[in-house]
Amino acid sequence: MNAQATRRPPGLRRSWLFVPGLDPVRQHAALESGPDVVVADLEEFTSPADRPAARARIAALMGECRARGIVGAVRINKLDGDGLDDLHGVLPGAPAAVLLPHTESGAQILALDQQITGLERELGLPHGHTEIVPTLESARGIVAAPAILSASPRVSACLLAAEDLSADLDAVRGPDGIELHHVRARFLVDCIAAGCVPIDCPFNYQDATALAADLAWARRIGLKAKCTVFPHQVAAIHAALTPSAQQVAQAQDRVGRYEAARDGKPAQGPRIDSPDYNTARRLLARHAGFVQWAQAARCGGLLAS
Repeated sequence: MNAQATRRPPGLRRSWLFVPGLDPVRQHAALESGPDVVVADLEEFTSPADRPAARARIAALMGECRARGIVGAVRINKLDGDGLDDLHGVLPGAPAAVLLPHTESGAQILALDQQITGLERELGLPHGHTEIVPTLESARGIVAAPAILSASPRVSACLLAAEDLSADLDAVRGPDGIELHHVRARFLVDCIAAGCVPIDCPFNYQDATALAADLAWARRIGLKAKCTVFPHQVAAIHAALTPSAQQVAQAQDRVGRYEAARDGKPAQGPRIDSPDYNTARRLLARHAGFVQWAQAARCGGLLAS
């Protein structure tokens, strides 16, 4: 079974954990925390002087990710910076996805697609093996999102930044996150309309209670993936964005009672309204997706989490 076939589907990638490109200690800690995706960063977390060595390290890290059933990804620099050198250095490691920072136009995605296509051919990788994940970090990027997300079939997901975007908007940051609620909601709509997965912005405060509240809000509006730079946040992200056994049992009960009442059969307990019924059905469908993935991962010898 090839790596692309056994790769965790984009819709089931809950946690996107960023690590420096040349820090084996932090990379090991990231792998041990069990995220769905490890993103080795060549932009913000790797100095220009360290990038040549980091590229080789990241190419090897991608194999370590695959061995653990983790999706390996890399954030390169912009193509008019060190991005082309980054691509040539890391694509031999066959990353599942390439993240492009500061994306503000569809033309940037097309240029990246062309470069990746040529390198896949040169390296003998299957065409389309490498996904593209734009990062929106400015008002210009948010406004251009529809064009960005539809620029290439490689675009499987999109990531929303927090700090650079807040600076561009001159927003006042706070652990309740209300300053970015409107942008996060708009971002969700644009991604869903384009058929790609919205990756929520990171929560950069060291406040577990506030993180839980932020995740609850994100899940309530429909977000199901989040990026982070903290390995200790992975467990909380997974708990918030994965249907629990209790939630599954409650959803099954609601569906059963609603359908019994609809079909004129005896139903115990309070009446279930249609919005709660539809929410329950969606939760059960997501639960089924995780169950099917876990079965496929076991068959493929992967360590699914």
